[in-house]
Amino acid sequence: MNIINLNWKSNILSQLKEQNCQQNGYQRLIETYNHILENNSNLQNQCFKLEKDVNHLRSINTDLEKKAESCEELEYIKNKLEKANEEVLTNLREKGEVSDMKLAREVLRLNHALNDLNEKFTKEEIKAQQYKTENDELHETLQSTEYHLNEVLQTNEILQEEFQALQNKIDQLQIDYNKVKPACLELEQQLETAQRINKQIEDELLVYKNQQAAMHDYENAKFLDKCQKKVEVQKQDEGNIFFDDDVVFIPSMKSSSDLYQDPCVNSTLFGDGYDQICNSYDESLNRERKSIAQGLSNGGGKLLTNLVRKFTNGMHNNSIDKLYRTSTNCSIASIPTRIKASWNCTDLEVYALQFQPSGSILATGCSDKMVHLWEISSIGQQEKYCSLQGSQGAINALDFDNEGCRILAGCSGDKAYIWSYGEQKTLKDTCTGHQGVIYTCKFISGTKLVTGSADRTIKIWDIYGRKCIQTLFAGSKCHDLVILDAAGTIISGHYDRKIRIWDPFANNCRTELQYDAAITSLSFNDEKRTLLACFKDDTLKLIDLRQNKTIYTFSHDNFKVSTDTHKAVLSPDARYACVGSHDGSLVVWNMENAQCENVLKQKHSTMVTSVAWQPDGKYVASCEKHRQTLVMEWKQKIYRQLQERNKQERDVYAEIVKHYNRLIENYSTLLIRCTDQERDILALRQENSDLQKNSVSLGSLPVNDKIRTLEHDYMKAKDEILTLLRERGDMTKEVISLSRIVKERDEKLYAEENKNQTLTKENTAVKQRLESAEDKLNALQRVNETIHDEFQALQLAYTQMEERQKESDATVAVLRREMTAKIEKKCDAYDQEVIAHDKKLEEDIKKKLDEARNDIMVTTQLKLSSSAVSFKSANMDGKIHLTPAIDSIKVIVPTKAIVKWDCGDNELHAIQFHPSGSLIASGGSDRKIHIWEFNSSNYHVQQVYTLAGNNSTVTAIDFDNENANLILGCSEDFACRVWGLTDQRLRHTLTGHGAKVFCAKFVTATLIASGSQDRTLKLWDLQNRQCVRTLFAGSKCHDLVAHDASGSLISGHFDKKIRFWDARNDSTKCELQLQAAVTSLSINRGNHEDFKVASDTVKAVLSPDCKYACAGGSDGSVFIWNIATGKIERVLNKEHSTIINAVAWHPEGRFIASCEKQRRAIIWGE
Repeated sequence: MNIINLNWKSNILSQLKEQNCQQNGYQRLIETYNHILENNSNLQNQCFKLEKDVNHLRSINTDLEKKAESCEELEYIKNKLEKANEEVLTNLREKGEVSDMKLAREVLRLNHALNDLNEKFTKEEIKAQQYKTENDELHETLQSTEYHLNEVLQTNEILQEEFQALQNKIDQLQIDYNKVKPACLELEQQLETAQRINKQIEDELLVYKNQQAAMHDYENAKFLDKCQKKVEVQKQDEGNIFFDDDVVFIPSMKSSSDLYQDPCVNSTLFGDGYDQICNSYDESLNRERKSIAQGLSNGGGKLLTNLVRKFTNGMHNNSIDKLYRTSTNCSIASIPTRIKASWNCTDLEVYALQFQPSGSILATGCSDKMVHLWEISSIGQQEKYCSLQGSQGAINALDFDNEGCRILAGCSGDKAYIWSYGEQKTLKDTCTGHQGVIYTCKFISGTKLVTGSADRTIKIWDIYGRKCIQTLFAGSKCHDLVILDAAGTIISGHYDRKIRIWDPFANNCRTELQYDAAITSLSFNDEKRTLLACFKDDTLKLIDLRQNKTIYTFSHDNFKVSTDTHKAVLSPDARYACVGSHDGSLVVWNMENAQCENVLKQKHSTMVTSVAWQPDGKYVASCEKHRQTLVMEWKQKIYRQLQERNKQERDVYAEIVKHYNRLIENYSTLLIRCTDQERDILALRQENSDLQKNSVSLGSLPVNDKIRTLEHDYMKAKDEILTLLRERGDMTKEVISLSRIVKERDEKLYAEENKNQTLTKENTAVKQRLESAEDKLNALQRVNETIHDEFQALQLAYTQMEERQKESDATVAVLRREMTAKIEKKCDAYDQEVIAHDKKLEEDIKKKLDEARNDIMVTTQLKLSSSAVSFKSANMDGKIHLTPAIDSIKVIVPTKAIVKWDCGDNELHAIQFHPSGSLIASGGSDRKIHIWEFNSSNYHVQQVYTLAGNNSTVTAIDFDNENANLILGCSEDFACRVWGLTDQRLRHTLTGHGAKVFCAKFVTATLIASGSQDRTLKLWDLQNRQCVRTLFAGSKCHDLVAHDASGSLISGHFDKKIRFWDARNDSTKCELQLQAAVTSLSINRGNHEDFKVASDTVKAVLSPDCKYACAGGSDGSVFIWNIATGKIERVLNKEHSTIINAVAWHPEGRFIASCEKQRRAIIWGE
């Protein structure tokens, strides 16, 4: 508008000069008017200069304020011109000149028309500003909507993952149910078969008892009749009849004549008929036994055949489902020093190796989809044993069972395989169910195994049932796992930097240990209860599982982790640890003093993928990625012979205990049998006495051979009866055993039914949860659709507003052109209306113009003085608000850099002095807070310790000013953490924010305030360890300060506002609207062209005496302002190379600390 005014006035001047040359009648009036125009032009030039200064001040205001001020100044000048024109018209009227009156009226009319156009133009500008404000509000609404939309999308992704996990669990439960159902049906069939066999056995035993009783009665009656008629004399000693109770333990089924034949009763005494009777009776007895056994076998099928074999051969030694021992037989281990053997395993890459428990077999897993077994001799030489085929992918992990007869392999084809490498060397079973690469696998017991995969799950398998019995969702890739104890407790290491300990009874994670890097392997020692973990940050840690505490941390220049599953192992006696490196070397550490014992750099040319320790501690085997395997020999020999002798003695004692248990089991049966036998012996002795009496009375009669034969037959029959009684007891024992087995099967069947019912209930509950999740998902989808529709509507409204803005701009441009054209047309009429004025009129007009110029200068000075209002805030436009000074401490303005040092390898974002001034804390993207000791006497800085625990970049640091014993740090992982300075222990972790935390301050020693990107402020109580209040600000908070101990806060936000909070009623006391986003609440507003804010969270601070303000710029310079004058006191440059993120003033005011983005920190002083 200023350019337009100058143009039309210059046009007026040129036209008036041309007309003055033509019209001499109005020469005096024209000269007077020209003089007025010249004075007006000079005044306009002065106004133009003043407007430059005013425009510089107006740059911090909005466009509406600029236009309003320019309109006010234009109206002021127009009012002066109107007064001057009115005075000219008054003089013309006094002279009575009609033509002059007409010209004056025309001038007035043109002035009114110009005023109308200006009013219209002002209204259009106001409308344009309103449209712009609405447009800004729509932009903010759009950003808020996009933020909520992103939150909803993230929530949907989380729900989809949970839904997928639930779906997988339901599918697994359905698979388990389908697998259990045939087993239950089979158990029911076996139960019915066992009951039928039991009934058949009872019937057959009853028939057998009746047959034996009838035979016994017949033989006894026949024998007594013959004895009464023919026996005359019989002399026998009572000791001739001998009964051996220990016969039950003789395993062979010999003839009863061989077992019980008395030396005094033989075939020569009773005749040839004795052997025939014995043979015929033995044959009949054997036929009876064979018929009974055949009937039982035909009736019971395989089940009864197994039972008969079990009772025939004796009880088994032990159950096959005993849990594995994790202890070792190695007594002494020492350091490997040289290569014992070296060979190429395959033409492709080698990923895994493992020793057999005996140490004589070494297994290697390769990318050729085979497991190669090698025999290792006592002197360390190898020989190919066999190769196991059947895998569909590269072998990543290997493990042997406790007996060393089976081998387990996990491969990259999502499956695990079990081989038997004895005489058959065949693939026994395949475990299918993972959705990713299997990184690790272990035997839990003889019937169970566990696998860990990249699909973030751990699965436990039943080997005999050939199914997955349990799935543990870990949430991250499982790189390795070990078995902790006999209960089957599993320890797993994961990619998310956590070690998880799983409860075998509750089927969930019992303990989580968080570390700074991903875990690549685990090695466990049962005797010392220690765990060796290898991490992706090139370190090893020895962990005490009794306290869940790290004992030692190992690192070495030659040790670098090469893969995500890099293996490190403990020696069998847990005295040493061995691990391979990416350069092909082996590093051995001493676990007792944390010293590196040896570094082997001899044979491997590429990175070492795996190492294994021989169970007896004699060798260490290592394999590189390209085929080669080495075996290292130990210095000292292990006492293997002594261990074998101990094992043999232990086996002998085991056999004695087994026989003792069998004797105890048969004791009751033998006691009953002995009682029956004693009763039978007494009856036989009574009969013998009667026979002796009869033989005395008939002593004179001759002895008949047939009587002796009959008598021998009688004794034989007695022996057979005793044998049958013993066999009867054995059969009764078998019936009792069968009944017990049937009862156990009934209990198992009942347990399976209960399990099926439980699974059914769980399935129903899971289905209900699934339906609920589906309902929630549908609701979220509807909400997303609604948000999408609103977003489209906002976009449409925004488009319409842009079109209206364009139309308004076009209308304003047309109005400006029309106004300019009208003014140019009307300027020609000024030559006719202007007449010569006298000198008095000229002096009066000049005097009034001087007064107007003086008024404008006064107004400008007032505006300049009013612009110096101070606000204690910092904005993104790079300006500084001034704050009144407070005289309390004498502060020295630094002039040079006195100390420079690098705070780490990553970016720096925060720096802060301790209240004592002797410590400095720094934090950045390395997720740690470094504590430095600053000696102000010799200007020396050294690191004291490092505080770890953050999971992301540290954004702000603060010390406790009351006790000076706590330090507070906030980070981009949505949390704040409090450490103790004396013990360097993490005291509190404050979680609850939904986005990055930009600022956190101590209000009191037990109260903390924090501000976050999630547009909230939170107050935390350290005593109760919880959030006591949440304040919603509506915009992300960049910084805050505590006003007093009651919790009153002042916060600066991205929406250009500073808010004053009353924490007692969760509301804002007032708000200050500024011109740009607030980045810090310690910057004051000043004016320097080189100072530019680099980020949303750049920090600036006041000096301790509040006389100076300090801030870092984007060019690496440190700016210091004087609060009293509002001017730059000093600029410290040429030291930092990049943008400065934070500055801190020493508590005594002697030094300033600053940190740049690229890890450099500087202390400035005199």
